[in-house]
Amino acid sequence: MEVRLGADLEKELVHTLRNRLPYEACGVIMGTVTSGIIEASEFRLIRNAAGHPAAHFSFHPEEWIAVFFEAQKNQREIVGFFHSHPSGTIVPSDSDLAGFVPWRTYWIIGLTEADHEIGVFARESDNYWTPIPLWVVNDGLNTHTALPASSPADPK
Repeated sequence: MEVRLGADLEKELVHTLRNRLPYEACGVIMGTVTSGIIEASEFRLIRNAAGHPAAHFSFHPEEWIAVFFEAQKNQREIVGFFHSHPSGTIVPSDSDLAGFVPWRTYWIIGLTEADHEIGVFARESDNYWTPIPLWVVNDGLNTHTALPASSPADPK
């Protein structure tokens, strides 16, 4: 499995998340899945309803329902969930593990003052996160691939 993300969509996503700093932001990624390739085409921000939004995230229930039904109505597929880590790391945290909702992919966007990193994961059995290759595409050409700099360790 691999993920493809347009360079313009990457830029828009990161810009949107930076505007919500110092808080974690969250939402869904929409796109298509064909022959094991996930093509991200858009995202929807969902308000973070966590009690401590600088360190945790939780989808606002009414907004999550609205986004889910909007996707169904417009025949869009939700291919993943995302949230930001204002600390810059893309390694899934214990909170990510505890709050994980099974879906095709789980995106973590680590933000630093000058840069960002995107990690895309699938959750395997036994609470193990598997990194999925991410290709950022510019005008149909793969410009770079991103894999998490450090894969999350098996928690056993």
